[in-house]
Amino acid sequence: MLEDLASDIDANSSALSSVARRTLSRMTSPSLDLDLFARENLVAWCVVPYDSRRRGPRARAELLAELGLRRLAWDWRPEHVGQFEAELDALAELGIELTGLWVPAVVPEPSSSGGDSDDEALGRIDPGVRVLLDVLAERRLATQLWTCAEFGAPGPATSLPAEEQRARVQRTATHLAPLAERAAADGHTLALYNHLGWFGEPANQIAVLQVLADPGLDRTGLVYQQHHGHAHVDDFAALLASMRGPLVALGLNGMLPGAHWGDGKVHPYGHGPRDVELARVIAGSGWRGPVSILGHTMDDVEHRLRDNLEGLDWVVQQLHALAAEGETDLDPTSVTGRDRDGASPPPARIPAPVWPH
Repeated sequence: MLEDLASDIDANSSALSSVARRTLSRMTSPSLDLDLFARENLVAWCVVPYDSRRRGPRARAELLAELGLRRLAWDWRPEHVGQFEAELDALAELGIELTGLWVPAVVPEPSSSGGDSDDEALGRIDPGVRVLLDVLAERRLATQLWTCAEFGAPGPATSLPAEEQRARVQRTATHLAPLAERAAADGHTLALYNHLGWFGEPANQIAVLQVLADPGLDRTGLVYQQHHGHAHVDDFAALLASMRGPLVALGLNGMLPGAHWGDGKVHPYGHGPRDVELARVIAGSGWRGPVSILGHTMDDVEHRLRDNLEGLDWVVQQLHALAAEGETDLDPTSVTGRDRDGASPPPARIPAPVWPH
């Protein structure tokens, strides 16, 4: 029967059909939830400003539908704000869910002079974000607000002294509180997004969530993106366990060692030396939620998405094989980086994406 299921191949792809993939995951992977990686659970991310073809809302929605993707997290720049309603119309027409919305909310630095002039922006919601939230409110749509409070420096974050840490947590929570209030009022989830630096550490984000929860602002969570987590690879299993409760979405990326910034930071999924093991940790963690795949380069985003989808299919095939061999027990504190004998993912259309910043 397994052979019959494995032969259920899409006519236009080497990927297993979603029905076959779900059935195989139940039959061969008792400890691994491989439904996490099914097409209907995947979210396209960083595909709006990052696209050499500069697709508009309708063409982008059609591309996602063609690829079998039913979810989008909408990233944007000021020039895209006026397109948001057209984007929502196209998504609705083609049955694609708005799973997330990019929300920049960088915490302003405290005044170095001891005055309050630098604090005028503390708690202020970005004007573009306000426009987008108003559009969603008018349509009575709720989503996850993927909220970035810091564009941090590449590499591992530096720990702060205890007093400075407490002040940083409190200031960040104070800044985000008005946004959390607006999110709760409109039915959204305020989802803190790791983007390197202090705020890119899930432990610090969780501390902020705890402060927000004290006055009842608890419609919150975390979004974790692997492409901003190269410093976490060695401890990924323990990290994932620590944030499993508040985690509302998780993003995949081909992970090259030490590629904290620049070329190699964004890489075709499945082509990183530890991608299979990291995926096995995710599938065996017990966590459940949307999983994003990444554009994020100035290439044709169709090619980037196809590379990542094909790489993901290959990773899932490796996990099915490992499960069939009985290798589903996971070390909760480490990732071994084991490669299967001679296995390699399909060639990528864009094998070495250029980091766009």
